[in-house]
Amino acid sequence: MTRLLTTFLMASRASGLAGGFLKKAADTLRAASGGPPPPALQLDAAPSWETLQQELEKQTPAEEIEIAQQVAAGRGPPTASANLRLFDAPDGYEPRVTLYRDGSSWCPYCQKVWMQLEEKRIPYKVERINMRCYGEKPAWFQRETGGLLPVVRLDGDLITDSVSIMFALERAFADDTESLLPPGGLDEIRPLMNLESQHAGAWLGWLRAPPGGGGGARSNYERVLEQMDGALSSTSGGFFLGSELSLVDLLFCSFLERAEASLLYYKGFRVRDSTKYPNICAWFDAMETRPSFRASQSDYYTHAMDLPPQLGGCSAESGGEAQRALLDGGEWTLASLSQQPLQPLRDDDASAAKRRAARQLIGNYKRVVPFACRAHAPPGVPPVMAPLADPNNASPVRWHE
Repeated sequence: MTRLLTTFLMASRASGLAGGFLKKAADTLRAASGGPPPPALQLDAAPSWETLQQELEKQTPAEEIEIAQQVAAGRGPPTASANLRLFDAPDGYEPRVTLYRDGSSWCPYCQKVWMQLEEKRIPYKVERINMRCYGEKPAWFQRETGGLLPVVRLDGDLITDSVSIMFALERAFADDTESLLPPGGLDEIRPLMNLESQHAGAWLGWLRAPPGGGGGARSNYERVLEQMDGALSSTSGGFFLGSELSLVDLLFCSFLERAEASLLYYKGFRVRDSTKYPNICAWFDAMETRPSFRASQSDYYTHAMDLPPQLGGCSAESGGEAQRALLDGGEWTLASLSQQPLQPLRDDDASAAKRRAARQLIGNYKRVVPFACRAHAPPGVPPVMAPLADPNNASPVRWHE
């Protein structure tokens, strides 16, 4: 939702499609409550959502329409919105794999498995389950899987734990796809897997360290980064095992991506520091050549906002004040969001970015509008770790349904 509202702010300014937001909010509130909205909302005259959709369709090039049709059919480029991926399988093929993942593409463990399926071109279906910090999970999911994400159903059997899933997929599709493991298998990559675990612990240890008490946590994290940079320096090609992406890169990618964004925001520290960690920077550059990573990669603001509910809080230090001001700043534009040290925008074509933002908003307005109006009601019971996405909010506008 953070990403969606962010893109809406950019699209509303640049595309002219989102004018009259109050009118559309009023329409939804009127339908939900059965009565008229406040007078301030009645004064705003604006085109309907249907009119906005028609205008968007007029502005959308044929190429974008074709890609959307391909994605709906299970083909085309990787995208977080796809619920079916067939790759080279024929139409009507029933995938052996169903991936149960979070609906917002925020879960780091889901990202690893998602990228593996894309890289190996294994046909799969997607079922979306909310993360625990955003409300209760379905009873059957809790009962049969323990409730943690991701989960994969492979040939009818449920598999939990991202690493276990990844190795199970390598075994199950060994004859059909190219392996992402080196010739030495698990034994060859075990030291790097241990290093990845050290990085996860060091990152979270510093991110959650209380203000004023993070000196030791910082030095420990920097020590682990130096080890990782050294490991990458021993290979050529940018990836952990050389010039080809491997399972090791997928294991590292989620937490490294989130560490770069979160430590910049909360601590003012850069992981992508080309002076201190040139090989880690080269690894990021190599990863960003992979469509699977680009499709699953998030923006810095989203990571800074979605991590506290997942982790139970992040600790801000004075060193990050300038970066927090930049990311939290009021007047966001496409140009300002591309400034360093923020990540480059995904699209070279700003118009395409605006249309995608408008498409996301218009296609989901029935949920977005009540969600944006949720603050008028008291928190729900029991309380949740993500109050801005409270599924138990007492508002008569049931934004989550």
